[in-house]
Amino acid sequence: MNDALNIDHCRGFLDALAMLNSEASDLCATYELQRLPDAPDLLTALGLRVEEYALHVSSPARALPAPVWQITVAPCGRAHLEQMCQRWFFSSEHMRTAPPDRFRACLVNAFLDALDMSLAGFTAHAVTMTLPPGAWYAIHWNEIAFESGSERYLLHFSHSD
Repeated sequence: MNDALNIDHCRGFLDALAMLNSEASDLCATYELQRLPDAPDLLTALGLRVEEYALHVSSPARALPAPVWQITVAPCGRAHLEQMCQRWFFSSEHMRTAPPDRFRACLVNAFLDALDMSLAGFTAHAVTMTLPPGAWYAIHWNEIAFESGSERYLLHFSHSD
């Protein structure tokens, strides 16, 4: 399977889990794996993404330059990624009824295996940011950026109402 098909497989996996975690809640779950804009470095790529978000997704649309988002990144290991997936894959009341332990671990590991196939050789970074005054992003979110050379992806989990 080539990398593009693996990325599409991961996106399908995330779409299905987002639907399952939105089903029994008034919160909308958004789980995405998206390529970040081309940029000279990871922070610039993340900055371009939030600037685009503020202009074209957020309402009301406004120009919010990257520095006002106070974006930071820190190295992220597999254990952190596993914990984040556990939290988001089983975040709704409906999904918390899923059998614990082995079933949940298998679901998370299946996704992480697909992600490993797609992004082998990439380094992972936990992304944090502070919203600019009056900006809207989501109620809760977590993000991990993956980087290899000039290629970068963002794994985004969020709840919105």
